Amino acid sequence: MTKVITTINEDILSKNICFIPTMGAIHEGHLSLIDIGKETNLKTLVSIFLNRKQFNNDDDFKNYPNELEQDIQFLERKGVDYIFLPQESYIYPSEGVPSIVPSKVGSILEGASRPGHFEGVLTVVNRLFDLVKPSHAVFGKKDAQQLFLIKDMVNRFDLNIEIIEGEIFRDKNGLALSSRNKHLSPDAKLNAANIFKSLQNVANEINLGKSFEESVEQGINLISQNEINLDYLEIVDEENFNYPNKYSKKLKLLTAAYVENVRLIDNLDIKL
Repeated sequence: MTKVITTINEDILSKNICFIPTMGAIHEGHLSLIDIGKETNLKTLVSIFLNRKQFNNDDDFKNYPNELEQDIQFLERKGVDYIFLPQESYIYPSEGVPSIVPSKVGSILEGASRPGHFEGVLTVVNRLFDLVKPSHAVFGKKDAQQLFLIKDMVNRFDLNIEIIEGEIFRDKNGLALSSRNKHLSPDAKLNAANIFKSLQNVANEINLGKSFEESVEQGINLISQNEINLDYLEIVDEENFNYPNKYSKKLKLLTAAYVENVRLIDNLDIKL
């Protein structure tokens, strides 16, 4: 039986919790993370909290999909143990919550395009960790830079939480599922699938022996041909988010682009 809660009490704190934080507008990608959480055989707690601190654009915050009734139905059907629906005043009480400044990786890519975004993300995740006190937490790989910084925060602060990574969930055309996809028309969703196809093309070129620079340039050209407004397409070493060198073993392609003025992000791993 799923319990809907607005605060964390001693009964919950006495349980071993696997925590799946969300901002709502639940989709199959979120549900796949819950499946991973259930595999731990711990109590599953899913939070829905739209965190205004991580939006550097007020319109983006206001336009974020709000489907709470449907979200609760999805989560109850999935059989989660707790649905946590905190008020903003509970997450950010008047006495204040410490802001968590990201490491230098937080200033590139998404951090450069969305100043303050990762500070908002880490601040709310740290606060939620402090409230829920989970032993495990599940995050999706689609937000790759966010995941890197959350793992870095857990290490920096010596938090006793195991971070479990969930694979990117895609539709049949390859588009990574996102709550923001709800703002896309059917034609735009088809067009947005070209983002992933471009990443695949870059990966293929690298595996064929082309240089990183040439391969990424080709990917940029491909995306730009499809009426997609590219923010960035970059390649990094997965271990540290630096530009790869001859010792790099695992690479990650990361991109952000706009389709119908909707910001979409995606990434793809490349093993050398």
